[in-house]
Amino acid sequence: MEHTNLTEAKKRIEKANQSASKKLDLYGLRLTNVPEEVWEFTNLTKLILSNNQLKSLPEEIGRLANLTILDLYENQLVRLPSEIRSLTKLTKLDLYNNQLRSLPREIGFLTNLTSLNLWNNQLRSLPSEIEFLTNLSKLYLSTNQLKSLPSEIGFLINLSKLYLSTNQLVRLPSEIGFLTNLTYLSLYNNQLVSLPEEIGNLGNLTTLYLTNNKELVYPPYSMIHPCNVAKEVLEFCQTHPDIYTRRGRRKNMWKTLQLMYIAQVDPHCSETFGKLPVEMIVLIEYFCIGEPYVKVKGETVDDKTDVVERINKKPKIS
Repeated sequence: MEHTNLTEAKKRIEKANQSASKKLDLYGLRLTNVPEEVWEFTNLTKLILSNNQLKSLPEEIGRLANLTILDLYENQLVRLPSEIRSLTKLTKLDLYNNQLRSLPREIGFLTNLTSLNLWNNQLRSLPSEIEFLTNLSKLYLSTNQLKSLPSEIGFLINLSKLYLSTNQLVRLPSEIGFLTNLTYLSLYNNQLVSLPEEIGNLGNLTTLYLTNNKELVYPPYSMIHPCNVAKEVLEFCQTHPDIYTRRGRRKNMWKTLQLMYIAQVDPHCSETFGKLPVEMIVLIEYFCIGEPYVKVKGETVDDKTDVVERINKKPKIS
């Protein structure tokens, strides 16, 4: 079988050579080593080596300096060679589902990366050189063994999606607050006990997952200034009636949290709070004190104000 797969690999290499292709696809051939002929394709811009049985990459990878896309997912890689520093044109590096325990410091030379996928490896830490990957917009770090993030994560100011679920994170660095372009942040299945106040700076965040952090004080009241989002939240409720359902609450969790802040933290938002639908008032009270307000029909603004007062007397999250 291995000989057959190697023969198929050489056929694909020869075909790419004859057509002067800048793409080489060796996906799913169960290769344990990369054929030597590959390193002669110095004009390649896309190399697919995914779904093989590679345990390492040779230093010759550094010859492919024109690569912009390198797919290595679903292999058995334990480490990356330092020669990866030569791949400075890379914009996408996919290492999903390998066995990487660390990243070389040379990862910092890949300054054109916009997507870095390290999902489902065995990473225990990240090198501080990650700070140089300032063009990253997507960073996938879920399902690793990370216990902390370096403060240098704050330099990745172009990140829009950050996946950190299923790690061992106990805290986040305050520098997370510099990632103001984040729209998606996944932190479920960690060991977080609190969130830094600076997370309130993430004004573009629309999705935040925090479930299965058993010791987390949830939500952190200082996380956001509710009056800054009161109008937006009201408009959202009017256009997303499904937020009143369990599925809708899960789907729109960030907006639901914002509503809770309006209800609990800032009395100056009472005018907007009074305009909210009764169903949302019931939902807010249910989240805040664990007891739904039973008088749903015929509610008035005064009744809603009474709900706010009762919530403030017992501000715990169910």
